[in-house]
Amino acid sequence: MKRVLLPTDFSDGAWNAIQYAVMLLQHKKCTFYILNVFSVPFTTANMMAPEPGNPSYDEASKKSNEKLKIILKKLKSKENPRHHFILESKNNFLIDAINNIVEQNAIDLIIMGTKGVKNIKGTSYGSNAVAVMEKTMNCPVVVVPEKANFKGLKEVVFPTSYEFASKSGEIKTFIDFIKDYESTIKVLHINENEELSNTQIENKKLLEEKLSGLEYTVHALTNIEPALGVSCFAQSREADLIALVNRKHSFFYRLMEKQTLKGISHYSNIPLLIMHHS
Repeated sequence: MKRVLLPTDFSDGAWNAIQYAVMLLQHKKCTFYILNVFSVPFTTANMMAPEPGNPSYDEASKKSNEKLKIILKKLKSKENPRHHFILESKNNFLIDAINNIVEQNAIDLIIMGTKGVKNIKGTSYGSNAVAVMEKTMNCPVVVVPEKANFKGLKEVVFPTSYEFASKSGEIKTFIDFIKDYESTIKVLHINENEELSNTQIENKKLLEEKLSGLEYTVHALTNIEPALGVSCFAQSREADLIALVNRKHSFFYRLMEKQTLKGISHYSNIPLLIMHHS
């Protein structure tokens, strides 16, 4: 039984991510925790946050729960007997609420949407999605852009610099998806130099051992900015998913660095799976 957390702000993007999640996991027994985090305004005259019993709190809580029930009703109309849903309405900071539910319920996966934040290069992942990707270190995250539709997982791009050894625990979610959908993995190496170092050669061998028995091909790009390289490759392949391991000072960080994630905006219509360093 998989336990999956689906944060929602009741936007179209969040609903799209929920639909993507139930399709992605349609053949799996799952408990989905649908979470809305609501806020309650308070005045500077009283810096204490409102609590249950306070009219503002009760009204915000009521609206949150009513909207969650509407989502549940929509999901029940196309019910999958393998899927069970639990509604969670919390007054908290988003990351704190997510981390609490992940810990309390042993969540296996977070799937969330993003409206995207406009910048000079188009659309990038919104600040909430970025915060979840960076700060929920004990759980993999799938971020689903608003225009992404689930059409299977025929091809999955796995960018790597071979700077670090890939551990089985880190890429378990990725491998599980590959096995479920018999996907083809496109291992994409982007490096500033054409020649691999001894460490990179060893890590390449270790990764290929982890992928043994799966269908994969290895590709290389040099002398190109990482985000642009991943973007061009993924778009040209019409990839269904991009999978990355989040480590400090790693390839992920180079893709995600500053400027409102300007680089990652290039592939804003392709869902992104972030796995964390174990």
